[in-house]
Amino acid sequence: MMRKYVKLIILLNLICIISGCSKSLIKEKHYVIPVNYSGEATVKIYTDKTENTYAVKIVCKDGNYSFIVNDGSANWNITMDGGACTLNNDKFKDNNVTINNFKIADSLIDEFNLGKFNNLQDNMPDELIYWDGTYKHVLNFSKENLLPENIFIYKNDVLVKTIQYDKLKMEL
Repeated sequence: MMRKYVKLIILLNLICIISGCSKSLIKEKHYVIPVNYSGEATVKIYTDKTENTYAVKIVCKDGNYSFIVNDGSANWNITMDGGACTLNNDKFKDNNVTINNFKIADSLIDEFNLGKFNNLQDNMPDELIYWDGTYKHVLNFSKENLLPENIFIYKNDVLVKTIQYDKLKMEL
């Protein structure tokens, strides 16, 4: 009778040890915030009376950004390097304009700068929130590839812009 209890206790201990080891082997999912990336996004801007939608192709390499913005009437190429911005559109390919002190560069880059969401967390969150003092940026992740899926931007708790990543590829 005593042998049955000893065998039962040994069996229970083995089960506990095996289940504990297998739990540590299960990998937790972690989101990915790319530093260098390329992708395509649909951007919607909301005002009290209108909703504007445009497509954006983004390339971010070592903190330098280039965008191709399609507003439905033309493709605008926007290349930013440091404080300078070069603009041209597909209708006037031979002409381009370089603006050395491009005032809205910081806000444009900030909207697509995923680095602001870098936040060390143990588990995969449902969303990451970044508050810049004026705007609240809410980043959600794709459950399939763990890359950013969309960003909702709020001002005074009112949705003012969404960025939906249609394609996103990490670059080296």
